[in-house]
Amino acid sequence: MFEPEETKRNESPPSKGRSRRVWKNLKKGLELAWTASPSSLVKFSLLGMIGAAMNPLAVYLGAKLVDGIAQARVQALQFEDLLPIIIGLWLGATAQRAFGAYMGYGRNLFVRRVELEAERRLLMQASKIDLGHFDNSNWHDRLSRAKRDVSWRPGDLTWSVLGLSGNIITILLMASLLASLHYLLVVLALAASVLSLILERRVTAKMYEFFYKETPEERERQYLGDLLVQPRNTKEIRAYVLSDYLLGRHGNLSENLFQQRAQMFKAGTRVSMLTGLVTGTTLALAYVFVGLEGIAGSIDPGGVVLVIGAFTSVSGSLAMMSSTFVAVDQHTTFLDDFFSFLSVEPLVHIPPAPRVLPAGRIESVEFDNVMFSYPGMTEPAVAGLNLSVRKGEMIALVGENGAGKSTLVKLLLRFYDVQHGAVRIGGVDVKELNPEALRDRFGVLFQDFVSYELSVRENVMIGRPNGDVEDERVMEALKNSRSEWLVKKLTKGLDSKVGRLFEGGHDLSGGEWQRLALARLMYRDADIWILDEPTSSLDPEAEAGIFAELKENLKGRIGIIISHRFSTVRIADRIAVIDGGKVTELGTHSELLAAKGRYARLFEIQAAGYR
Repeated sequence: MFEPEETKRNESPPSKGRSRRVWKNLKKGLELAWTASPSSLVKFSLLGMIGAAMNPLAVYLGAKLVDGIAQARVQALQFEDLLPIIIGLWLGATAQRAFGAYMGYGRNLFVRRVELEAERRLLMQASKIDLGHFDNSNWHDRLSRAKRDVSWRPGDLTWSVLGLSGNIITILLMASLLASLHYLLVVLALAASVLSLILERRVTAKMYEFFYKETPEERERQYLGDLLVQPRNTKEIRAYVLSDYLLGRHGNLSENLFQQRAQMFKAGTRVSMLTGLVTGTTLALAYVFVGLEGIAGSIDPGGVVLVIGAFTSVSGSLAMMSSTFVAVDQHTTFLDDFFSFLSVEPLVHIPPAPRVLPAGRIESVEFDNVMFSYPGMTEPAVAGLNLSVRKGEMIALVGENGAGKSTLVKLLLRFYDVQHGAVRIGGVDVKELNPEALRDRFGVLFQDFVSYELSVRENVMIGRPNGDVEDERVMEALKNSRSEWLVKKLTKGLDSKVGRLFEGGHDLSGGEWQRLALARLMYRDADIWILDEPTSSLDPEAEAGIFAELKENLKGRIGIIISHRFSTVRIADRIAVIDGGKVTELGTHSELLAAKGRYARLFEIQAAGYR
């Protein structure tokens, strides 16, 4: 079976073309920031450059002030002569503080906007990605890495890049002041920063390699933690007294990963200390140069102030640029999984010109010699299956677990595409349809249905959330699913929250949750109903009543029911026995009993349990 390139296992992170990937991801990061808020991106870029010019201006005016004070002793200058310089320093300092305060607050909002946009894209991709990807455990590792840093790295990347523009302005202005005195000062500061950048970049590569390789273990650790805190697990964990066992496994994984991370951070600390020594040494050499030149009288007092201030600023700005480059390198490297996740190609492709199903009830569903195997599996889940269902007909699919019943549902909804044969809806091959447009014509009640811890109204109307919500339709759906009494039972009627996740929520039994899921299907008013074990959590009386009314509620729709309960599926117009991925028997309940085949044997086994 073909395995998508995106899900193939990598034992180590990709290392080739790293610089190219950094620039590619940097471009994508800026595009993300532009989409989030183009006005904020432009505004903070300009404000950053204006604010960066204030520091060189302060150094220049400070040097002029010192020179003015020195000249005042020999030329009898008055305070008024120095006042313009002092006013300039005041205005520059005020502007710098004002820009800093404004950008400090604005940064939080802008970064948050970028993070929300990144999160939106991740959730949109994850909610629409084809199910075939999730059949591979390595895909879960990849999703975990994509999710890991999306809450903060996109925003920090944006702000780091914006900081570069300000640093560049500062360096250009300060370097011009230094170069006017001696080029050696610029060379010293530049050399220290380049060396620091090279050293820090090696640390970044090691960090990414570690976080890449730890993903499966970290995902297992998080899974064990979720088992311990999720409400649906609490009863079994306590009944089996599993907490100590799960805590032990969680603790061992946590300690092992912590020790590995500690070793990595120790190595990073040593590199950072080395870069600090390099920067401090070059700064000391600059002070030696200034001291010698000052003693020799080659630099006046203002020049000394200018050199010290400018070199310190250039060195600091270059160090900040170096740190920023390291941050950008880190962010773009770690975000590689995020951006590659967003660009994954679908396994189920939308045709260039998809066909459109006609309005009105679907006339038929047909499986024509269908062959299908799940990704990574050698045995077919469906092998040469043929089956057709007509408009207004209810058909039941029965068989043992793993026979292929639920697989037929996934193929109908085009969660997967068949490898051979065809699945047709109203005579149209589903491969010719847009998957979402196809699914819009279905109403499905899965065996593992979702329990939405929202209001009763939302639990029902979420079956068809587009358009205005009509309480009359909601109540009708509740009535058809025999669950209208829930509205009377709960304190706020349709507005009552269900589940215990939020304050004021009402806990429901498994059967009550299933009734709401059935009401959701009723509200959807789709052309084809698929019900997978639709009454597994209901009591026998409710089950019998709901099944008896299902045929009446079909009203010309196609109904497909999957169930292991032979006592209820007997009301279906036809029953298909699925075995080994094929239809081995097909007929009414009476016909199948008369045939004395597998259906008859299984029915007798179940019936014997009630005698």
